[in-house]
Amino acid sequence: MTKKLSSLLWLFILCMLAACSKPYGHYEDDKMIGTVLRVEPDNHLLEVDISEWHKRDLRGGIDDYGMSVTVENTDEMVFKKEDGTLTDAQHIKIGQKVLVKPPMDQKDGDYKAEEIIVLEMTYKEKYKQLLSNHKDLYRITVFTKEDPLPQETEKKLMDLLSKSTLGIGSYPENYIVDYEKELDIEQYSVFLVFDHKGFVFKSYDVEEVEAFID
Repeated sequence: MTKKLSSLLWLFILCMLAACSKPYGHYEDDKMIGTVLRVEPDNHLLEVDISEWHKRDLRGGIDDYGMSVTVENTDEMVFKKEDGTLTDAQHIKIGQKVLVKPPMDQKDGDYKAEEIIVLEMTYKEKYKQLLSNHKDLYRITVFTKEDPLPQETEKKLMDLLSKSTLGIGSYPENYIVDYEKELDIEQYSVFLVFDHKGFVFKSYDVEEVEAFID
């Protein structure tokens, strides 16, 4: 009975610790770090996803909602690299990790950014959308240009979902990583297979992907 009570007590403590933890607590109040979602050069605008920074004080299970801030590229806006050298908005790509100054005060309805610092990114940060979130599952990403995938191809991919996760979408233009160059993509549609660490397989034939996964 004592061992059972002890186990239950430890389980209760672990649950309490999980509930009290801050999943995004590593973010600092005065460092509003986010990822560029949208770039509109003609309108002189950038949209930055600050969802994780915004949730830095929340505890336990957190709803999967997004929070972004629109940055107006005025003549006064300063763009810098992490080493302090100046850059400009033309070098900002979708997916780029940035530090926006000053941090947004939630009580202040009128926010205006003054400076954007372009941050260095790890491989994992750059390839986040292609990496698998599971150690025992591959992630298959299919990039197309315009034409949708044939239904037969989609069905074959769906049949692989017990052994992989799947993402299908248009090739991301103006992205922080030039996948065409980095992964030597020559045609579309292309099937990219990643594990939780990195790239493992590429093909333009869904049957080759089936054979590799199996």
